[in-house]
Amino acid sequence: DWIEVVWKQRPGASLGAPEGTKSMLVLDAFRGHLTPEVKEGLGACNSDLVVVPGGMTSVLQPLDVSINKPFKENMRQEYEEWIRNPDRKKTPTGRLQKASASTVATWISNAWKRVRPEVVVKSFKKCCITNCLDGSEDDVLWDTESTASGSSSSGTEDSPSSDSE
Repeated sequence: DWIEVVWKQRPGASLGAPEGTKSMLVLDAFRGHLTPEVKEGLGACNSDLVVVPGGMTSVLQPLDVSINKPFKENMRQEYEEWIRNPDRKKTPTGRLQKASASTVATWISNAWKRVRPEVVVKSFKKCCITNCLDGSEDDVLWDTESTASGSSSSGTEDSPSSDSE
């Protein structure tokens, strides 16, 4: 069960957290996320379930708001670099071999490392997930520059957009 294996094992889940500390898990409206078992499991570990309504992921899901676009562009760069390599192996019939799982995992790791941490933080704020309750960070909602360049890769410019691919 994902709540036991992942959610309860994450850093800060229970060990070292002050008594009564609550967590929030933001999920889409997929029916499987709304079962009594999920709600009870999250309640048992002092976590609130927040459901993003259907059709709202482009404005309320941090990945869709600012993170997916630079990540996917970084992945594309990794693939294009690999595909340009003239030393790639061929199958016995002379066709190019597909990328191995470990190669793709390396691309994912490299692509994620180039997504700037401040883009991730601002994306959560833009979705009003981690904003200060006193309203002092509400201006980020209208800040289109804060997510404009999501990647620390060389020379590519990321435009501020919602990427719900």
